[in-house]
Amino acid sequence: MKRILLALGVIVFVGALAAGATGAFFSDSETSTGNTFTAGAIDLKVDSTQHYDGLICTNGFWVLENDVVPSARPDLIGLACTGTWALKDLNPTLDKFFNFSDVKPGDIGENTISLHVDSNDAYACADITNIQNDENTLLAPEVNAGDTVDGPLGFGELGQNLDFLIWSDNGASTNAGNNIWDADETIGTHVTGAAVASSSFTLADATTGPIPGASTRFLGLAWCAGTFTAGGPGVTPVCNGTSMGNIAQTDSYKADIALRVVQSRNNAAFRCSVPN
Repeated sequence: MKRILLALGVIVFVGALAAGATGAFFSDSETSTGNTFTAGAIDLKVDSTQHYDGLICTNGFWVLENDVVPSARPDLIGLACTGTWALKDLNPTLDKFFNFSDVKPGDIGENTISLHVDSNDAYACADITNIQNDENTLLAPEVNAGDTVDGPLGFGELGQNLDFLIWSDNGASTNAGNNIWDADETIGTHVTGAAVASSSFTLADATTGPIPGASTRFLGLAWCAGTFTAGGPGVTPVCNGTSMGNIAQTDSYKADIALRVVQSRNNAAFRCSVPN
């Protein structure tokens, strides 16, 4: 009996050794917790400062911009204006870069617009859509000037008689965003006539390089009822209204302006084009 119990004890002891041996292999464990993907963001905010015939839109009202230089529109001083606002998301129905009801040959204005892109590098386009270039009322002076097509919708000539100067208002130091096309701001273009069909204008694309994330870029946009005869880096814009003539009387031009930004990363072939 003792031999049987002894044999059983040996078996149990050997079994214990075998069980212990199976847990003695070399091992290691490394753990990575909370793995996460978070999408980046591109958020555009826009501000605007509006000037018109020697006036500036401040706090919702027209005021004289320079006490020395007289304004061509003193009748507007103290009246409401809508073209100036602080950096924000635009309200499509309230925020208008241009809202003028009595444009005449020789009128000149300028908006300095800033684009703030947060928080990734992005390309930027200005899309002009929903264009209405209307005749409204065909008056005798228009007929005498050669306007023979009555609308009232469409067939207007005001859009073709608006001239634009657009430049990158991002000069060194205090020149950036100062409403002036300074000598060190060489990037610009002259657009003869407002768009009469949906169009897209390049502010930054793959050929020019993106707007850096978390930065502000300024855009100068001057307009003339007539033709710009001067204006460029270091040259003050001059508007000549004689090219406009009677053919545009009572006509109106209306359009939507959408400022659009698109990620630049992994988008090396991007070009601005009219969106579908």
